[in-house]
Amino acid sequence: MPSIRLLHLTFAGSGRERAQVVFGEKLTVIYGASDTGKSFVTEAIDYMLGARKLDLIPEAEGYSQILLGLALPDSSVITLMRGPQASRIHVFEEDVRDLVYRAPDLELSVSARGSKNISRYLLEKLGLEGTLIATNDTGGTKLVGFRDLLHLCLISETRMVSKVPPVLRSTGTSGQTALKSVLKLLLTGQGEPVTDARPNAAQRRLQKGKIGLLDELILDLQRQLDPHGGNEGELAAQLHRLLAHQDTVAHSLREITLRHTAAAGRRADVAITLGQYDQRLAEIDDLLGRFGLLRSQYESDLARLAMVSEAGNLLGYFRTGACVFCGADPEHQTAEHDQETTALHAAVAEDGKTRHLLSDLRLTIEDLQGQREDVAGQRENCAAQAEQADLEIARITEELLPVEHLASEAMTARSRVEKELGLHQRIQELQEVRDQLVADGAVPGGRPAGSIPAGTVAAFDRAIERALQAWHVQLHSVAYDQYTAELFVGDRGRAGHGKGMRAVLHAAFAVGLADYCLGEERIHPGFIILDSPLVTYRQPVAARRTDDENLPDSVSDYFYRDLFHRFTGQTIVVENTDPPADITREAQVYMFSRDPDDHQFGFFPVGAARGGDVSKA
Repeated sequence: MPSIRLLHLTFAGSGRERAQVVFGEKLTVIYGASDTGKSFVTEAIDYMLGARKLDLIPEAEGYSQILLGLALPDSSVITLMRGPQASRIHVFEEDVRDLVYRAPDLELSVSARGSKNISRYLLEKLGLEGTLIATNDTGGTKLVGFRDLLHLCLISETRMVSKVPPVLRSTGTSGQTALKSVLKLLLTGQGEPVTDARPNAAQRRLQKGKIGLLDELILDLQRQLDPHGGNEGELAAQLHRLLAHQDTVAHSLREITLRHTAAAGRRADVAITLGQYDQRLAEIDDLLGRFGLLRSQYESDLARLAMVSEAGNLLGYFRTGACVFCGADPEHQTAEHDQETTALHAAVAEDGKTRHLLSDLRLTIEDLQGQREDVAGQRENCAAQAEQADLEIARITEELLPVEHLASEAMTARSRVEKELGLHQRIQELQEVRDQLVADGAVPGGRPAGSIPAGTVAAFDRAIERALQAWHVQLHSVAYDQYTAELFVGDRGRAGHGKGMRAVLHAAFAVGLADYCLGEERIHPGFIILDSPLVTYRQPVAARRTDDENLPDSVSDYFYRDLFHRFTGQTIVVENTDPPADITREAQVYMFSRDPDDHQFGFFPVGAARGGDVSKA
């Protein structure tokens, strides 16, 4: 059966070490950390197969040739070569994997106009040259394009999780009939028949009205363009410079912010220490106050006892002989006289004890006063550190303000340029629709577009179900509704599921379609490219890959093994998560890393964005 196989994708440039990915015959897996150029591989393949433009990453600067090797259905090998911003594709009838200087064997246009374009060239190799697809329900037709087929084989990360049905490009009604007709062509192997019917007057008026409306929309968008903004190429270059400037400013902003955070952290630590010193001083002051009152009490008691002792001496209370109170001689004094003398003796004894306690209290007060002086000195040093930290924070803040202003200006400029580029892109899209309307002519009428036979749809459903069952996805029934173009799981459409399940269902749709076509010997490009079919970001090893109960963690392992051992076509998978160990050993696997010493450092060699001679990690 006619099919195409991808051989390699190579970027080459004078003075540059080539960047290359060689594709396996069955399964190629490109995985690793984010922002390492994995999705750029998908975008570059799309660009080489006729996409209008390629958004270059900084590492691609200096590479002048992009080479895509293809094995054609007749077993011949060709290499497509295209410049990063070129509208022409050069064809070399051999396998070229490095910078090429000789003239090409064939030169093709990217535009759908004319006969020598990449779309017609590849369709001819697949045996689909001149095949028609329906454009509306009244019998309108147009030639199928290779990119109509590629839409069902190359699924970007954005489309993988989109709620738009896999067959369609958007939720709008424009172009839906043609896209559904492409799926019908692949499943049935039959295009729309040629009709000699000419457009009637009403259809010509309708076509003219559409073109007039498009002209008005294009003119309105052109009015919104900044007259001094430059053309699309200049804006793209300006955006590239702005992004580089933003990266520089962001680096400075991060560095200053880190210093500000560190200074604020040190100031917070000093504030805690100051609080501790203040608390200790308050405790010491409280103790000194209490001990001061106790000392006053002791001194008052000693004064009272001294007075009592002095009174006793003056009265002769402590001398023997006649009682100083009643005049009784010693022989006539009774026990009651002893009680009086014992109380006074106790008072005198208490005086000594109080003096001892007062002495200890004074030592304690002196020790606390010494501690207070030490703590007050330490607090003064800490307060000086706090003042220095405040000054440092103020200096960093002054340094931060202009950088934040630069970042704000850069963001504003970037938004302006991106808005201008968006307008240019929208104008280009409307212009392409207008050109297609002009090329197609008015829609002939009289015969509604045919539908896919129910048996074929049922067989296609079973192919999708087989893929999901092989991946151990826990679903019961899958059905494709050819009228809404939606894929249903039970009575629930794909759009009603979460991102993880939508991605898996889209991948199963693409694999099931290729399985059915290759198994029934229908025409199919022969390869599928799936960008992030399992997860949209890399989670920790201990975490589940998805929170969907129908997607157990083992789906990833079964997914890769099914594509490698059972699927008869060629698959390229771009993912964040690691494939199982047996697939890593047996399939063509690339691990892109941001660490120059770990596996392959992204798609481009280390230092590619800086220029000069570099060595590959």
